[in-house]
This record gives sequence, C-alpha cells and structure tokens, in this order.
Amino acid sequence: MGRSIFFLFAPFFLLSTSALAETPSGISIQGLNANGTGCPQGSYSANISPDGQAFSLLLDNYVAASDMRNPISRLNCELRVNFRVPRGWQFTVVTADYRGYAYAEANTTVVHQALYSFDGSKPINERPGYENNGKYSFRASEFRGPYNNNYTIHQELDPRVAPWAPCNNSDTQTLFLTTYIMARNLNLNSNIQAQISLDSVDGSVQSQRYQLAWRRCATTNPTPPPAPGPNPGNPNPGPVKPGNPGRPPRFP
Repeated sequence: MGRSIFFLFAPFFLLSTSALAETPSGISIQGLNANGTGCPQGSYSANISPDGQAFSLLLDNYVAASDMRNPISRLNCELRVNFRVPRGWQFTVVTADYRGYAYAEANTTVVHQALYSFDGSKPINERPGYENNGKYSFRASEFRGPYNNNYTIHQELDPRVAPWAPCNNSDTQTLFLTTYIMARNLNLNSNIQAQISLDSVDGSVQSQRYQLAWRRCATTNPTPPPAPGPNPGNPNPGPVKPGNPGRPPRFP
C-alpha cells in the first residue's frame, strides 16, 4: 500500500505518512531558508529534526496592517525547502491549508496569496488563480470587511497542470513555497483599519499544511494522478472568496 506526505509550517512543519498515494523511502528534509519582507533574516528561527522528518519555523511578526496613513500593506515570505529525494522520483503539492486571523473594517479588504514552484518562477502581475503549464501555481483568497475572525483557507492544485519537481540526476530537490498577505484601505478619506496574519491566535494550531503527491520519472509523460477530491468538514468559520481580489503584489 502506498503513502503520502503532509507538511505543517509555522509553528510546525511536519513530515508524516498516510495511506493515500505511493511514496518512495529515503526522503528527508536537508535544508530550509526563509526570506522576504514578512520574514527577513533575524526575524525567524528554523530547526530541522535530527531524523530529517520535520522542522519548525517560528515567525516573529508576519502581519500586514493598513490605515489612513498606510492604505496598502503587503508582506511576503518565501520558503526554500531542500529535500533529499531518491533518483527516479518527482513530487508536487496537491493541497495546501492555511490558518490565521483577519480583521477588516467596512470598506477594507485583506488578501492571502500563495505561489508554488520548483524553480522560483513568479508571474509578472498575473491575476491569482493562475497556473502556468507546470512552471508555477498562484492561488488567492480574500476577506472583505466587516470581518473579525480566525480563517481557514483550503487550496487544491490539479496535479495534471501543477508544477512537478524536475527529473534529473540530483539527489536534492528544492520546493519554493511563497505566501503574500495584503491589507488594503478602500476609502482613503477614512481612518478605517485592516489586518491579516498567518499565525494562530493561541499559538497552538498549525497555520500551514501541505500534502504532496509522488510519481516515478519516466521517459514518456506519465499518467498524472487524479485531482484531489473535495475537502469534507472544512472548519472555516467565515466566508473565503477565491479568485481575483484586486491587483496582486508586484513580483521582483
């Protein structure tokens, strides 16, 4: 029977197994680097477990907040996770779950965006919800005020078009997981406020989780696994609107 791998990040990023899809043995986390306006050097701490099956990433202040003086606040955090992967295998992200807290007064909006790739590819001012034929996948969700609650976002990536790790002779593969958060004041004549964060309120609930799918490399294009089914029992306490929540952040 096959297995799959789940990942949890901030405060915990955990590698575990479940009987969902075939997974090779000998996988381990080799290195982790985070960088961005939401996680600059010195603002986070990261540790990989001795067995290479888990790591913790503790973020000090990944919060975007806007008001009249600062009507738009955008932050980002790019994770580069290096895996030891047996040769002849490749993987992709098929689901992602994010938890955090959002506060948005009337006439404000807060946005969460996520970008997945294996080569650091980024769109040039693309609208969210875009997949670039296997180069990257870009997802987004929006909360329009009034809103004041925890949030849960569940994203599903179609493995038929999602980016896959390349098949090459390297024993190491790098997965780029980039998040963007934005708070925006839609009425510049009012001192209304908005805020969004990616940490849980009580600090005990994992705020990000990723599920990977695996397949063997082949000289011909293999048949992709089926897209993940619906997520039953989504605990999201409030409405989450996927799609195109205004102009996305500008990419470098």
